[in-house]
Amino acid sequence: MKVLKSIGKIILFALTVTGIFYFYVGYIEDDALMEPEFDIQLGRQTVAGIAADTVEYPILSPTEYPEAYAYLQSLVRDLVASPEVKYKDIFKYDSVQIINNDDVLNAFCSPGGYIYVYTGLIKYLDAKDHLAGVLGHEIAHAELRHSSIRLQREYGRDKLLTLLVLTTPATIGDAVKLKLLNELTGLHYSRNQEAEADEWSVRYLKETPFACDGTAGFFNKLLKEGDNVNIPEFLSDHPDSKARVRDITALAKSEGCNTQLGDQSDWRNFQQMLPKNEAEKKP
Repeated sequence: MKVLKSIGKIILFALTVTGIFYFYVGYIEDDALMEPEFDIQLGRQTVAGIAADTVEYPILSPTEYPEAYAYLQSLVRDLVASPEVKYKDIFKYDSVQIINNDDVLNAFCSPGGYIYVYTGLIKYLDAKDHLAGVLGHEIAHAELRHSSIRLQREYGRDKLLTLLVLTTPATIGDAVKLKLLNELTGLHYSRNQEAEADEWSVRYLKETPFACDGTAGFFNKLLKEGDNVNIPEFLSDHPDSKARVRDITALAKSEGCNTQLGDQSDWRNFQQMLPKNEAEKKP
């Protein structure tokens, strides 16, 4: 989907520009190349890119929809209260934004914990537990620093140092950016990273009031409807979605955590707080 590829380009641009700075000043380690604060810087650049493109990313006004934002932020607080979320004190999980696009079934968490949720996903889901599962999955990508790991694996020390030798400090940004961005086709997580995010979503939700297999509920609905919906990129890239559902279900069982959906009246009220599209306005 075009909008999701655009998100990938914004994040990858942030990875490129910020990554070059840290490598240039010699901030290189054998294992984790950067400290977690590096991810926050990546996230800030991603946020700036999204804010600059109001056509692609029409952010719902927090001042016009305060109740919707309060509900969503409360849900996120329940998730990050889990003792398993180790970067809660430095990542920006309190910076949740809603993108007003009913055609997109997606949510994402940029490096550093900046969370975005599409109205299309909120309206599509049957239960708050399912959204909690999706957000737990996205938070796991941030917590496990998958974007930073990709930067390390994609470009590596040797390649970047070679580019540095060929350029001067005054031209390094443009030269490296052109070389690297020409190779980029979009931000995709590996199968292993997706499996890790699924696993940690269950562990985060285990400590909350939500069903710990919430992610599986979302996946199951998508799989049932098949061609009738636009499959999100993080599912369409990996055709083993049924296996992922089985793995999530098995982990929830082994963890012995709650898998029962609770009362959803507040969830339905939340859905009604969002702006109605033209089809919804028809009697």
